[in-house]
Amino acid sequence: MSEPDFDSERLAERNAELRRQVDHMTGEVRRRTEGLKQAQARMAALTGEARSDDGVVQAKVDMTGQLTELTLSSHAFERGTPADLAAEITRVIRAATTDVRTEVRREASRFTPDDDLIDLPDLVPGAPSLRDLFKGA
Repeated sequence: MSEPDFDSERLAERNAELRRQVDHMTGEVRRRTEGLKQAQARMAALTGEARSDDGVVQAKVDMTGQLTELTLSSHAFERGTPADLAAEITRVIRAATTDVRTEVRREASRFTPDDDLIDLPDLVPGAPSLRDLFKGA
């Protein structure tokens, strides 16, 4: 007689269940990887824009916050001092950067792992965590 833990039928059932779980995880990783690729493309195209209250200064930045466009109206040099204008330009660029960072965070937050997703260490003790992988994405 065989021990219950070594019963071939029971081992086959456990093996089949493990395969189903791994297949589910693999499918989920593929789905999320594709989603991350699409999100990266969308994030790469994001821009932030801001303008001064009087419309004299307008700024546009890319997804990293780098200035890509600065527009000054023809009235920019008529009001205030050069220092005032410089301060307003700086404020508008910072506002545009805040705008794009908010959009990037919003897009990235869509790809946080589900708590109910089976994780690799749940199946194989000591294995790297897929949840941690997605948290770092």
